[in-house]
Formats: sequence, C-alpha cells, structure tokens
Amino acid sequence: MAELLAAHHIHKSFSGVQVLRDVEFTLLAGEVHALLGENGAGKSTLLKTLFGMHRPDSGTLTVNGKNVVLNSPKDAEAQGIAMIHQELALIPELTVAQNVLLGNEGSEVLNYARMNARVKPFLEQVGLQVAPGLPVRRLTIAQQQMVEIARALARQARIIIMDEPTSSLTTHEIEQLYRVVRQLTATGVGIIYVSHHFDEIEALADRVTVLRDGQHIGTVHQRDVTQEQLVQMMVGRDLIAQTAPPERQAGAVRLAVRQLSRSGAFQDISLNVHAGEVVTIAGLIGAGRTEVLRAIYGADDVNSGEIELDGQVVAHPSPDLMMRRGTGFIPEDRRMQGIVPDARVSVNMMLTSWAKGSATVQERDMRAQVDPQMLQLGIRPNNPDQIIRRLSGGNQQKVILARWLAAGCGLLLIDEPTRGIDVASKADIYALIDGLAAQGVAILMASSELPEVLRLSDRILVMREGRLVGELSRAQASEERILALATGAITHAKDPVLSE
Repeated sequence: MAELLAAHHIHKSFSGVQVLRDVEFTLLAGEVHALLGENGAGKSTLLKTLFGMHRPDSGTLTVNGKNVVLNSPKDAEAQGIAMIHQELALIPELTVAQNVLLGNEGSEVLNYARMNARVKPFLEQVGLQVAPGLPVRRLTIAQQQMVEIARALARQARIIIMDEPTSSLTTHEIEQLYRVVRQLTATGVGIIYVSHHFDEIEALADRVTVLRDGQHIGTVHQRDVTQEQLVQMMVGRDLIAQTAPPERQAGAVRLAVRQLSRSGAFQDISLNVHAGEVVTIAGLIGAGRTEVLRAIYGADDVNSGEIELDGQVVAHPSPDLMMRRGTGFIPEDRRMQGIVPDARVSVNMMLTSWAKGSATVQERDMRAQVDPQMLQLGIRPNNPDQIIRRLSGGNQQKVILARWLAAGCGLLLIDEPTRGIDVASKADIYALIDGLAAQGVAILMASSELPEVLRLSDRILVMREGRLVGELSRAQASEERILALATGAITHAKDPVLSE
C-alpha cells in the first residue's frame, strides 16, 4: 500500500516542557492506524501537528511522498487531511448541507437547491438518510458525526483523523460508524483512529502506534499483539488485572429514593444505596441515568417522589443542601461542570471544603491538605500550582475525587467516572472508588461501559426509556443480561437471556 502520510523525528515543546520527543508515525492508503497512549502521552499534540494546528519544533512531515509545511488547518485540508474532533465542530443553526460545504461552497453559497444536490452523494456515502436542508441541531450526535465525515469527503480528504469518535454513541451507532470506516478504507482513504477502547482497536485497526511520555514506544500490527501487551507498552508496567470488585460489607441505608419522577426524563424511580456499597445505573444513552443522578443531587427539579439521606427526608433538595448533608456529585462533563478550568489544581481541590466552611483559604493550610492528597492519588504533574485545564482528563478526574475526599462525604454520585480516560488512569480511579467504598462511603454511579459496570458494582440497576426495568446482583450480572434488559430483549432480571 502507498504511504499517504509520514511524520519523522517530530519534536514539540510548550513553555520549555518537551511534549513530543523524536516521534515517528506513518499512514498507509486503505488502513486504519490506531494511536494509543495514556492521557498526557502526546496523542493530541501529535494529531494537532498533523492537522496544522501546531508547528513542530523540528522534524519533517510528508504527504504523498512530498515534504510539506502545515501552518494551519487550512493548509492541512489543502493536502487532503481532515480531522473529526471529539467535540464536533459544527454550527447547529446551519443546515446539514451548509455544514458539509462550510468554507467550500464555491459559487453555490446562496443557491440552496444546488448545495443540497451537491451534498446528497456524500450523505449517501456515509449512510446518512436525512434531508440536506435540515438544521444540524435537530440531528443526533451520531448523525452529526456522519455530517463531519461527509464534510471530509466533500473536501476530497484522503487522510481522516478520528479522535475518540464513539465517546457519545450507542452500540448501534458504533456499528454504523464501523461500516463507514470500512467503506472509506476500501476506497483507499487512510484513517488515524484514537480510542481508549480496545474492542474498537481490535475491530478496526490494521496497525497500532503507542506513545508514552511523548515518545514513540512502537508500531505493531494489531493482529500480532494482545491487549495486555498494548497496555504494557502504554504504561510501562503491568496493571493488576481485577475483573470483579473486592468483597464489600454493606452497612445501613444511606440513600433511599422512592417514586421519583421528572416529566420527560424518568418515572417512578425507587432505589436504595447502603454505606460501603457501589450501585451502578446502567442503560443505553438517553435512558435517563444522568437525569436521575442530577435530580437526586438537586440540580434538576422533580415532579414527585421522595429522597432520604440517613433516614431523614430531604424536603427540597438543592446542590448546596445536598453538599452540606454530605453528598458529593461528579458530573459527566467534567470540563464544563466539574472544574474551574483556569484555576489552579489546589483551588479546584479545595472548592467544596471552602463552601462547607471546613477549611481556610490560607495558602499554608491549603497546601497542608492538598500536597499529601496529590501524592496519595498520583496526580501528575505533582504541582498544585498547575492550571487544571492543562492536566489530562484522568488527572482532572482525580482532582475532582480529591475534592470530595477533602470535604468528607457519606454519599457520592458519579456520572461516567472514566469517560475519555486512559487505561492506567482508569485503574487508578477504580482503586480510588474501591477505597472510598471500603471507608463506608455509599456510591451511586452511572456508566455506559459494561466492563466498568461489572468491575465496580455490587448491584446493577438497569434503566430503559426513563424507567428502572431490572436489578442484578453481582452474581447475576453479565454484559449480555444487562444489554438484554436495556434493549427490552428481556423484560425482567429473572427472565431467561437468549444468548446464554
């Protein structure tokens, strides 16, 4: 196969900190080349370098065998390179056709009929059956992603970078993405694919390149390596495999929810969580998991139902009241809702303690609390004065967990604890959750990652279309049974599962 792109001896530093060191990467026509590494390994910097968002300090880039200098994404697009970001770069109020042709309209800029006709073949190529004149805001996330791919095709891209493309997709939508990827590579398009999910790598990748600490660790054929070998390349050490949670002793009921309902979101939710127990709400995207957690924390109003903490009814729950009653909440979107991006790590870690009045704002007192926790949780870099937005996703999540450890909480609500987090940071966060439960904290979480659900949970509550449809003990639970309940293949946890 012909070589579409090559990066040789790439070095990149920011403010004197070396981020990429002598990195090598090649992409062949018709292949999916996966890029793996922990958060902070240099993947994003390499992708942005390949897309013209960063200029390398040294090294060479070639496209179709010719040396190129990419000063901007526009330069990259002119070389046939497109990038589909994890956060989709569409304009919601514009139509599908306008987004596909954005910046590439030519003489058709105001001729909507001709724009729609021009876009239609690209929509068909990605299997997107929507009207070109439909506003993008009315599409699902998966459909919007197909619009991004159609835009790449309209620009005649032969190199497509996909950064965590399945992070917000359902199982069915992921299969559709796989089909499109295979169709593209069959035509000679080369795809650089970034994911933390090894099942995706196994399903799609021809080759895998691993970065660690900004260095090229190796490039291997996917069929020649095991997951364990890839993990070892990524982290430089063996992770302790643990497929089931440790044995836990549940204490008294800490949270009791009875007949909780919110119009358009969920109905008649009843559940209990005991001290020292991890209970997970599972289900497909849109089932209502996030909405239930937000309602329990008082972030959203409910129409009916009752919430009890330690046997006492919480008449009008609000985030401030729930926090003062010892409840913590870690939201799904940590960047938008969980951190103050431009504040220091130490400030982010102390926010709840300050709000509860349990700590002073004196720098000396703050450091006395923050420094040992950063060391204990393995937050990297170990610098409390670092601006938190510069940390990897896994380390940001550790800071948020540390915030609630510092403040002390008896109940912790966690929405998608490891979304977008690398394998090593996942293992650290799992250990933190285990440790909290061992200290008697009651944990109610929502997760769409079934291996994670099975690894962490004592009990699993399955939601479908806003209702609880089943409860599984640790012994009963399997990926097949959870999915069967979530999709309606079975209607009760005790029903037989066809795939067993």
